[in-house]
Amino acid sequence: MRHRNLTLALVVPILAACGNGTSTPPAASPSTSTAPPRETQAGVEPKVLDADTPIPTGSGATFEGPKGWTVTKRIDGVIVLTAPEKDLTLAFVESDGNDGDAAIAAAWKKLDPGFARSVETRAALPPRDGWDALTQIAYVTPAAESRAVVAVAMRKGEKQYVALIDGSTAGLSRRGAQLQTTINTFKAKGVEEESFAGKKANVLDAERLSAFAAFIEEARATADVPGVAIAVVQGDKVVMAKGFGVRETGKKAAVTPKSLFLVGSTTKSLTTLMMAKLVDEKKVAWTTPMTELLPTFALGDADATKRLTLADTVCACTGLPRQDMEMFFHYRARSAEKTLESMRTMKPTTAFGETFQYSNTMVLAGGLAAAHVTEPKRPLSAAYDATLRSRILDPLGMRATTLDFAAATRSDYASPHGRKMDLAAQAMPPSADDFVAWVAPSGGAWSNAEDMAKVLRLELARGQLDGKRIISEENLLARRAPRVKITDKASYGLGLFVEKDHGVPVLHHGGNTLGFTSDMFFLPDHDVGVVVLANAGSANAFRSSVRRRFLEILFDGRAEAKENLKWAIERRKEAYAKDAARVTTPPNSAWVTSLAGRWTNASLGTITIRKDKELALLDAGDFKIHFGEKAGEDGAKSIFGVDPPWMGLELLVEQKEGATTLLLDAAQQKYVFTREGATSK
Repeated sequence: MRHRNLTLALVVPILAACGNGTSTPPAASPSTSTAPPRETQAGVEPKVLDADTPIPTGSGATFEGPKGWTVTKRIDGVIVLTAPEKDLTLAFVESDGNDGDAAIAAAWKKLDPGFARSVETRAALPPRDGWDALTQIAYVTPAAESRAVVAVAMRKGEKQYVALIDGSTAGLSRRGAQLQTTINTFKAKGVEEESFAGKKANVLDAERLSAFAAFIEEARATADVPGVAIAVVQGDKVVMAKGFGVRETGKKAAVTPKSLFLVGSTTKSLTTLMMAKLVDEKKVAWTTPMTELLPTFALGDADATKRLTLADTVCACTGLPRQDMEMFFHYRARSAEKTLESMRTMKPTTAFGETFQYSNTMVLAGGLAAAHVTEPKRPLSAAYDATLRSRILDPLGMRATTLDFAAATRSDYASPHGRKMDLAAQAMPPSADDFVAWVAPSGGAWSNAEDMAKVLRLELARGQLDGKRIISEENLLARRAPRVKITDKASYGLGLFVEKDHGVPVLHHGGNTLGFTSDMFFLPDHDVGVVVLANAGSANAFRSSVRRRFLEILFDGRAEAKENLKWAIERRKEAYAKDAARVTTPPNSAWVTSLAGRWTNASLGTITIRKDKELALLDAGDFKIHFGEKAGEDGAKSIFGVDPPWMGLELLVEQKEGATTLLLDAAQQKYVFTREGATSK
């Protein structure tokens, strides 16, 4: 939940291959001056890039500067890129030497002699893709700053290439894809990524499948994932369908290929399959305006409302930011219709097609609108359920897949698991995740490995299953056309990520709920794909390592998956241990008493804070969490959730003009709770 973790998520996967849902200096912060001395700023005049532009460094390395950003080349060799909103900067500094820490310290001194932030975490990343060494440092930033500061040193031979990132959490959320592109495209002499391009995929024989299964079991234990189900398809055959571990920690019932899991955002690929089928039937077109499908639909921006088409709702290209908190607070009082009504207040924060911004709410709107055309007399959620079943689930024979929580949990289902303060998995009731029922097109499907294997077969056969045409090839493939750039190697299509992973085209979509993690990825050029279902939230490192190991087996690649996973798990434990050391549980009784009562925010509704025996409780209506008292290094205090699945949820206690408020910082949205009776923002 902290901005530090957001930045690590941005940087670590790019540079360490461990990962899968930014002309002026940055604004000065309370703890450091960020403006370099005037005499070192002289050089090429700042220039706003009118297109994605290759930029050379002094040593001859190159990177891609994003369109709309300002690039400043200083006379001392430092190159500074500034996001259009001027709340996020990325600087590149080159030096000689073998010591990454020393290179980072020298880079800050060169960029900003007054830099004085203390180190929060330091990590030596596994060297990958031609780099000899990688060092990452995240710095302490007070919660009130809503800021992240990170440095990464990349060494090749005797040369160090340092990237210095300094930005607001909002800027990182808004421009994170462009930041990724810039770092991803940094190329230095002699740095060559391992490539599987041009290689023939191995036949997945018994030996290779056994090696894959062995890795999954080992990785499951390493990542503390209670249960996993896997399906592998090659040559239109399910060559592996297997369960690992248990449906619920502490119990004996084993996971099987028939066990149901929430697949989270992998549901988006099913939603766009449904849309493709409706386009085949000429019920809708990809280009149909949303206001034709739902005449009352509107965003908080008239121009965006007017131009929004069905395809735009599922392309992550509209500029509408991720706004998920509304999914969690008081969701049981909302209907699909009320959620659509709330979109009248939502506004894009970047232009159409400018950069990748993932929006669950937008996909919800598109899925509901498409279904409404076929079932206009039904409530919107019921219409989506019926349309998905009649167009996709029934034709594919996906009999176990359902959007019905009650039906799913009457069968062979895996329990969701969250994380305790020590990061151990803890079972939760299925109701911990039932918020997804209110955003079903974005992430509400329960499915199993056997059913999801049929989706893989349909995708690999370009719309056919068992010789029967289900969806036209034209409209199935329309979903795979890149709609918005994420990095130099990855784009988003329609409910699918479109990527080149070490030279090989891969289409995929993962999913995360509070208690589950999923992935579906396939290589159309090699007629092979994998489904991964896990009953643990926040298991992205596990998911990523499974994909890496599969590619290693498929193409005889370097054995990196095991080390990647171990590194990611160790870093995560280190980060949360630092948070835990600052949290007092139970919190000071007088402090809890001072906060007790009802608090209100216009968007998220009312929460209640009270004592619960010797503990402290935050009651948000549809969920409740115990919390501790977190002390920041700047003396600020925060409510810090200690219960799964909300361990890490943080509300900053602020004093402004003599009044106490609670701030929930969600990057581009800042939710301020005021005591009942006061005006909330």
